[in-house]
Amino acid sequence: MAMILNFFVTRYIGEIADFVEREVCEVLGVKKEIETLHRRLETIKVYLQDADRKRHDSAAIDAWVRKLKDVMCDADDVMDLCMMEGGRLLEAPRSASAVSSPLRFVSSCFRCAKYRHEIAGRIRALDDRLKKMAEDNAIISTLQLTIQVPQIYETVSHATSHLEVKGDIVGAQIEIAAENLIGRILEEDQQKCRVFGIVGMGGIGKTTLARKIFNDERIKDNFPIRKWLYVPKNYSDTDLLKELIRCVAERSEGGEPKAETFKGKSRAELEPKLASLLTSNFFLVLDDVWSANVWTDLLRRPIITGEASSTILVTTRTVNVAKIMKCRYTHPVEKMDEESGWKLLRKIVFEAGEEAEIAGLEDTGTRIVEMCDGLPLAIKAMGGVLSPKEKTKAEWENVLRSDAWSMNSTDKELPRALHLSYEDFPPHLKQCFLYCSLYPEKSDLYYKEIVRLWVAEGLILKQGDRLVEDIAEEYYRELVCRSLLQVNPSYADHSYFSMHDLYRTLGANLMQEEGISIVHGRTFTTNTNTKIRRLSVSKMGHRLELPDEVMRHKCLRTLILADSFNTLTIEENLLRSLPHLRVLDLSNTSIEGIPDFIGDLLHLRYLNLNGTSVQEIPESIGRLANLQTLNVSECESLRKLPMAITRLHNLRCLHMEQTPLTHIPKGIRKLDKVNNLQGFVVGHEDPTKPGQGCALEELQSLCKLSCLSISSLERAVAGASVLAEKPFLKELTLGDNTRVEGATWSEEQIQGAEKICNELSPPSSLRDLALEQFPALRLPVVHGAAPLGTLPKLKFLNISGAKALKTIGPEFVGHSSLAFPKLETLQFINMPKWEEWSLGWAEEAGNGTQPKLLPNLKNCLLKDCPKLKALPQGLSYATNLKGLSLRQTYELREITNLPLADKLEVTNNMMLSRISDLSAVKYLKVYYDCPSLENVENLHSLRHLFVKCPPTMTHLPPWLSGLVDERQSAPAAQWSFSKFELQCNLVLLKSCLRGHQNWHIIQRIPNVKIQTFSGNEYIRYVKDTDMYDTNVLQS
Repeated sequence: MAMILNFFVTRYIGEIADFVEREVCEVLGVKKEIETLHRRLETIKVYLQDADRKRHDSAAIDAWVRKLKDVMCDADDVMDLCMMEGGRLLEAPRSASAVSSPLRFVSSCFRCAKYRHEIAGRIRALDDRLKKMAEDNAIISTLQLTIQVPQIYETVSHATSHLEVKGDIVGAQIEIAAENLIGRILEEDQQKCRVFGIVGMGGIGKTTLARKIFNDERIKDNFPIRKWLYVPKNYSDTDLLKELIRCVAERSEGGEPKAETFKGKSRAELEPKLASLLTSNFFLVLDDVWSANVWTDLLRRPIITGEASSTILVTTRTVNVAKIMKCRYTHPVEKMDEESGWKLLRKIVFEAGEEAEIAGLEDTGTRIVEMCDGLPLAIKAMGGVLSPKEKTKAEWENVLRSDAWSMNSTDKELPRALHLSYEDFPPHLKQCFLYCSLYPEKSDLYYKEIVRLWVAEGLILKQGDRLVEDIAEEYYRELVCRSLLQVNPSYADHSYFSMHDLYRTLGANLMQEEGISIVHGRTFTTNTNTKIRRLSVSKMGHRLELPDEVMRHKCLRTLILADSFNTLTIEENLLRSLPHLRVLDLSNTSIEGIPDFIGDLLHLRYLNLNGTSVQEIPESIGRLANLQTLNVSECESLRKLPMAITRLHNLRCLHMEQTPLTHIPKGIRKLDKVNNLQGFVVGHEDPTKPGQGCALEELQSLCKLSCLSISSLERAVAGASVLAEKPFLKELTLGDNTRVEGATWSEEQIQGAEKICNELSPPSSLRDLALEQFPALRLPVVHGAAPLGTLPKLKFLNISGAKALKTIGPEFVGHSSLAFPKLETLQFINMPKWEEWSLGWAEEAGNGTQPKLLPNLKNCLLKDCPKLKALPQGLSYATNLKGLSLRQTYELREITNLPLADKLEVTNNMMLSRISDLSAVKYLKVYYDCPSLENVENLHSLRHLFVKCPPTMTHLPPWLSGLVDERQSAPAAQWSFSKFELQCNLVLLKSCLRGHQNWHIIQRIPNVKIQTFSGNEYIRYVKDTDMYDTNVLQS
């Protein structure tokens, strides 16, 4: 990756300034050498900004910059050695009385002297190299000095201080086009498979439009199976088929098949498997298609062979692709006109109430839009540049005059605005942006993972005592707010993101081959002088192999394997060629073992083995003194961890969730820098070995924890107060989500878990709380025995698998006038014995009292709670409730008096007889079996009703006629019920044909759509125009 020298040198100067003041520097005896190096770097630093600008036009300056990068990488390694050896010397005996013999003491002294001499020599060698560069007049004389004033870079505003960044902002043209295409897609006809196209140049908004369609509620309702599939230029037939099968199997069979299922499968074997799974309406987006062969020669046959109807939406830059794929309608995405572009820019930059500023900047803003050449991506980029600046004409004119508009690019398709948005960044954000471009095109990346990588690579500037991970999250939000990263709207919490392919191309150009992403087995060219320091390889074969260019220079710092499930082995000789490695990501490969030599990678900071077949972690891992992140989650063959992990004193993140560990070695308490600990197992699986596992008390000393998950709480004996003094804790999971289905707890285990839970006292800083496979009879309490409802910052609460819990009462909300003040999402899942839910005093409030109960709750889900008889009356006080979903709550009799809920979904509620007095509900979904439901009334705002009948049901729901009568008798001004959708079997569909049994009900509804489960038969009816269409013959 292209090293931003100014950032790197500045960060390193800060590190060595800190090092000089530490005891390890005194122990090593290198203070004089370090101070000399510090002064030399300060001398060179003033030339770096100009050198970075001029290197593209001068081969000599470019060579000078490359040399300096080499020096800085070596300096980084030397600093690691200083910290490691200094730490060891501090731990060594300091007097003869502390060692067992004088001979050992003398031997220790000789080793110390050797280390000191060696490290001092390496520091002096670095200084000599820097001195030569600083005295190179042929270069220095051509560079201008830049006197830098120390500054703290501001990141995001308070408005985006959480991950609540704006989603994808689109222009009016996209909104109109989306409605047009959705309307066409939902039109019924007799074609089993239909293809629609979106065509336009790069950055024009094709993917944005397709995403808007893909995530539309109407598409979700009509297509039980949806899949977004990015199609690389050089795609693999079998990889695309496997990806589709995984998605369809997950939706239609209730679980994603294991990767081993596809191992060695040929295209001929995969095609019929895909066809056999397509039993429900299927919506597929093929994104960024360069060749129509992906459809005509690969996917068309198995999709058409499937039982269900399918709709394909393709995005492409080429009109011919859409023609060859025989799109029934192709939407051309045109460049934005000046007025539309200015509207989009205003939407990004300005807030409500800033009309005066908008008027004063319209002229300059319009000229900026002109420079974007009508490309929405470029306009969004400029929105990201302008948003943090003062809204003054002078500031905007400065942007318009920026030299970045005239930057040359090796790729002529790159809009100039993208260069400008990059150049507008402070150096530390440039580094983070470039790092993201290391991943393959269209990769969906988890933001917390990229945050840990940034930290491991030293890309985060420290700010006092703040956790660097928190600072890194701010960097992420800043990149999203400036539109350089795009959140995936499929994830409501914006936790996954990708890079637009044009931004990725920009990043690849700027990296200048120092960091590259390649597909294994395909040739690539680099400059012979280029030293590849960061490498992402996708589609790696059975054996991990690296390009000759990497092996020759031996300076690789990052190695990431992407989409390389088939990789089985990593050889020791390869690791020996990577002595400077800092990041090693082998996740989701089939690697079964790690060479013992891993312990010699002294600079390694990040090791990701998530989802591998690894069976054992070598003890040598304990030598990785710099390791910050170790991820062994979802390693199904791993049963234990080495004792050596307790020696990883710089570890910050340890992930072990979904891995069947028998226990965790004692000594985790020594890892006091850990702030993210997932999958902490209490005790030992074998009850005869209680002394070999970790007790809950081990968490006491881990004061920096921000994320924690604990399993097997029923084994805990004491130590329940470990959470009370965790001021940074934001996310907590209690329970055991790896517990075998059907496993039960003994009475003794339930009582023990309940006792511990009631003493845990989660801190007030908590934001997310999940209780999974929770064994206790009562919910836990917070500090001072207060209810969960008193947690002031809690935004997400999930209680699942609480199989012993029978009642939830006042202990949930407490007696305060304000309960769950910040909670937005509440979920209760798989609670087979839960019968009563009360919100305590709030339900007795009267005399005008208006309790603030769940004031910010937006979504509430109850699933698989078969004995729950009623919803609490106090739920009516949730003034912001938007969505209520009730699934498999078999004993629930009625849903009434929720005046503020906007959307209601009920699924398989056997005893539900009444839905009424929901005055705000606009959207009602009734899925499958609700045989007792007779009354649906007083839904004054209902607009859209969606019903999916059980497969054997042959009559309309008995309450439908009454609902239609009620809404039709309302005054015209109050008539809102405008759309009815029904999925059913063919017998019931035929009863709704014109002139048949149920037509008298259907004809009174403004807009009706009825289809069979496969989507092959349909009825469409629009009352106002008397439009009636069906492909079913009258019988």
